[in-house]
Amino acid sequence: MGMVSSKLSARAKQPGHDRTFRASEMNFILALQEILDPFEWKVEDHPRDLSRMIGNRFGVVPEAKITFRPNGRVLYFEVKKQGTAGNADERAAKHHTVQFYKELHAVTGLDYHPFVTIMCESLATDERYTLKHPVFYEEDHYFCWVNYDLDLLADFLARVTTKWMTGPSDGTMELIPE
Repeated sequence: MGMVSSKLSARAKQPGHDRTFRASEMNFILALQEILDPFEWKVEDHPRDLSRMIGNRFGVVPEAKITFRPNGRVLYFEVKKQGTAGNADERAAKHHTVQFYKELHAVTGLDYHPFVTIMCESLATDERYTLKHPVFYEEDHYFCWVNYDLDLLADFLARVTTKWMTGPSDGTMELIPE
């Protein structure tokens, strides 16, 4: 049997009290600003353009959005971190479902899925999580940001921005599956 509400409310540390995720989010925004050329890229902290995509009332506010200024193509980023226990990776998976792909495409009109989840701390290193990532997320739609390594993040960003935003030299881009 689960905990009764009186026992839950008596806990000193309630769900939502842990705000340490803010550091991971800020590290990511600062990293984007350091890696991306501001003349080519716009970096937005907690963009609100998807906040009413569900019934014009509810939606998603990811941690960051980057826009490639020459063509207006965008990528949204959700940053998740946790210690050795939790379900942040599973909660993030909602942004990578077939139906979410369809809804986001209807809102953005983009021919690719513009949502990436950045995994930090234990989510990036603990096998209990890293083994699940390829099952929950498509390739290049998640990144394990081990030790907040700026070079690793820069390499990942170069790959995904070329793939969906700036386009490879042959002019083809990977499109969202039908």
